[in-house]
Amino acid sequence: MTVRTIEGNTISTGNANSMRGNRSFGEGEDAVYTTGELAETCGTTVRTVQYYDQKGLLAPSGYSEGGRRLYTEADAEHLRFILLLKALGLKLAQIKGVLESPNRETILEALLDERQEELRRELTERTAMLQGIELLQADLQAFGHLTATSTTAMDTRMEDNRARNRFWVVMVVVGVFIDAAWIGTLIYGIVSGVWWPFPLALLFVVAAALWMVVRYDAHATSLCPACKAEFRPKIGAFILSGHTPTTRKLTCPCCGTKDWCVERYHAEPLTVAPGECLPGTCHRHDAACETPASAGGDAR
Repeated sequence: MTVRTIEGNTISTGNANSMRGNRSFGEGEDAVYTTGELAETCGTTVRTVQYYDQKGLLAPSGYSEGGRRLYTEADAEHLRFILLLKALGLKLAQIKGVLESPNRETILEALLDERQEELRRELTERTAMLQGIELLQADLQAFGHLTATSTTAMDTRMEDNRARNRFWVVMVVVGVFIDAAWIGTLIYGIVSGVWWPFPLALLFVVAAALWMVVRYDAHATSLCPACKAEFRPKIGAFILSGHTPTTRKLTCPCCGTKDWCVERYHAEPLTVAPGECLPGTCHRHDAACETPASAGGDAR
């Protein structure tokens, strides 16, 4: 056992067993907490302090004359450290190993690395769960019913959304080149009087725009709000129809209703012909809508 002095008061220190039965503190000594005071100071409960004492994590530095546990400011810092590690998700056995080891920092670093990997895995799993919930909510808001009713269908829809986002990035990049081409050659013609690059730039603009439209049309379907049929619009109607970022005003080939149809992008190119419905979504039950395959072979 060693003896240390805190603010003029001599306090016996040692392991949990040696502390019991040794010197008692006077009631008026400073920098000493009862169990309740320690719990309040460190923002925890009396039961937690007592539990850590039972587990050998936090022994009192001594006892009062009446037998109450007494703790010093060093004990308070010790408890705050335990609470910090517990809040980070370490188990009590791990915390005890850290506290008892002479290589405390090395062990703590390894445990924190392990905990970090666990949290990253949990974050990945919870992020996927959150994306699934958001997908189902978007289905209900856009279509009025669930279009992904299995984990496989949900995975497909999530991949569709990622593919759509990637294509939007491509569209932005191509749009920047388009603007740079015609604006740059126009300014060049005005300044230099050389105009032949300008029509070439316009040809590039037209070709690039058509490529984006055709490319997008090959992956996009629309959902009729009236009959819930999902169809691939004809290219002319696709180009000329009014549209918003998520809808397009089209005539449904299944029920003939012209309305704002919700647009959906598919990661895989569509195999149904323009103007036809995806299998399993049309209600006409005629040959025109009974094609054998759709995007990726999945009618969704």
